[in-house]
Amino acid sequence: MQVLEGDLVLSPSDLTGFAACEHLTQLELQAARGEIERATRDDPLLDVLSRRGGEHEAALLDRYRAEGRSTIEFEMPASTRAALEAAQQDTLDAMHESVDVIYQATFFDGRWRGHADFLFRVDHPERESALGPYSYEVADAKLARRVKSAALLQMCAYSEQLTRLQGCEPEHVHVLTGDGEQHTFKVTDYSAYYRTLKARYETLVLGARTDTYPDPVDHCSICRWADECKERRRADDHLSLVAGIRRDQTRKLTAVNITTTSELADVAPGGNVAGIADALIRFINLPYLAAAAVLPQSGPAIER
Repeated sequence: MQVLEGDLVLSPSDLTGFAACEHLTQLELQAARGEIERATRDDPLLDVLSRRGGEHEAALLDRYRAEGRSTIEFEMPASTRAALEAAQQDTLDAMHESVDVIYQATFFDGRWRGHADFLFRVDHPERESALGPYSYEVADAKLARRVKSAALLQMCAYSEQLTRLQGCEPEHVHVLTGDGEQHTFKVTDYSAYYRTLKARYETLVLGARTDTYPDPVDHCSICRWADECKERRRADDHLSLVAGIRRDQTRKLTAVNITTTSELADVAPGGNVAGIADALIRFINLPYLAAAAVLPQSGPAIER
């Protein structure tokens, strides 16, 4: 997410971030507008994964060339409207030239930008696209050995942009996993969910600001904002600091004005909190709560 020449420009990775955590979207929106400084994350493991991801893509491109397919490779364009528009035109020119494999294709419709790892040409003499008796489908390289929902969501976004350029919707998307396998999925199986999520996301980022809270989620393990969010939860003495507590349980406790671990520690067993089993109250009302209050450095052991 970024502001280019006064306008907000979005990307598929922003959409997958929204699917994982709405608070992440609000932080990124504030950073794009210059209201806060965008956080950075120094994580050697993520650096290694990024390097290995690039090696995976390069190996795939070499394989396609060795198979005799015609290929074209583009550089990542600068983050300006003119550069993105030019890069999309280069992609479209390559599509008109019927190149077999296009590496690092760029899409930009003025609001959404995207960079697909690969576009594969698919021949279909029985029906023509705006290009001719063929069209393109999106393929993305992922190091993981199983396909994740975020990858499919991203490729739905790329496929929507590809539809705009070639005049017909691609039938499939492909995930090229780290074990050398190609996994193929029908676009129509996921497009309804994608459109619904995209509409919600655009309503959020283009509309009035809403309040969100940094509840811990799986995405925290790779999020640039993880340290800032963790500090806020500790400052707030948030219920998520309780080991093993679920978000539905924190919501039920908040509904009866129990919003911190200190307030929870004051609830006597048998306190009859609606929707919270007494066994849970007995478990969480332990000296652990006092320990958590005086040992904030033990966060990783109790964050969920």
